[in-house]
Amino acid sequence: MRLALLGWIAVCGLAQQPVPAAPESHHHAVYEDARVRILDVQIEPRESIPAHRHDSDYVWVADSTMHFSRGGVAHVERNREIIVELVQRQINPHNVCGEILPGEYLHCHEPGSEWLGANLEIQFETDQTRFGILQIAPNSALTVPPTDVPSLLIALEGAEAEAVTRANGDPGGGRRRSVTTANVLRSPADQVTEIRNTGKAPARFLVVEFGGPGE
Repeated sequence: MRLALLGWIAVCGLAQQPVPAAPESHHHAVYEDARVRILDVQIEPRESIPAHRHDSDYVWVADSTMHFSRGGVAHVERNREIIVELVQRQINPHNVCGEILPGEYLHCHEPGSEWLGANLEIQFETDQTRFGILQIAPNSALTVPPTDVPSLLIALEGAEAEAVTRANGDPGGGRRRSVTTANVLRSPADQVTEIRNTGKAPARFLVVEFGGPGE
């Protein structure tokens, strides 16, 4: 009887361990490159998923709030979370204009001059990566600034927009696409992307910029 009880306790202990995120069926990979892997979490109503871990450092946005975690920490996710797994371990993570790391000081500064006039707030950064929230008002448009290392813009829940991408210097034409939750926009240096908010509420995007000694 004692052996059976110990065996039952051992099984329960194993069941409560966070499982790796990779096989999680609720994760839908929407973008991946040498730096990041972006996941859209989709959970049906009244459904839940077990606590699990991501092997790499990651940032996620849930209910309009940004979070950061080191790899290996258990995480229970919510429907329509956007998760950015960071392939490289991040050095010197710190708050900028948002309290992403609880209890840490804010080191708020403006985004780069290429974002002049945009409603972009950088909330968190490391030596390799910066994360901010961009908002575009209804019936307004924003041209994504071209850079040598393109930024990523991930549409957050509720976003309704249209993106037009064309060759840099070409005033007309271009490729149009609708942009909704979890769509990822990336503009190489030789292209220009204009985003127009076609919805009735501000369109919000998670902006991921790359640079620093990690590059």
